[in-house]
Amino acid sequence: MTDADSCGMCKDMHLDENEHSILIGSTRATHTRIARNQAHRGYSLVVLREHITDLGDLSSEQLQAFWSDVQRAGRAIAATFEPRKIDYLVMGHRMPHLHCHVFPQHSEDDPLRNVDISDGPHFAPIESFHADARALRSAWERLGALSG
Repeated sequence: MTDADSCGMCKDMHLDENEHSILIGSTRATHTRIARNQAHRGYSLVVLREHITDLGDLSSEQLQAFWSDVQRAGRAIAATFEPRKIDYLVMGHRMPHLHCHVFPQHSEDDPLRNVDISDGPHFAPIESFHADARALRSAWERLGALSG
């Protein structure tokens, strides 16, 4: 699963919608997607476009672009969903394609409980999920216009 030909993320991260998420925005470095599992409302992923499996393999320019996009996603989530905190997780042991889970923590979440991306699944009604995706996309685009 470490080569691009067999990588699930390489196959569908660029699609408007796939089984797991909806595309929020893309840059030259990444695709940002909101996950269908909304056990924590606003939970999204920032996926590197290029098939690289480890942060240590990025050039300094790639690294800067990746983290800049992660920051932008976090800011868009904060503006849209107003969480009390956002956690950023980079793992890759199950899906070895560099990506960051951008995981909002809301006031109703237990601050002493460890983050668990497998919470849920909670699939919001499709209409409200699409409305959240549109709102997040709008915040993503506004933040891009401000930095560009």
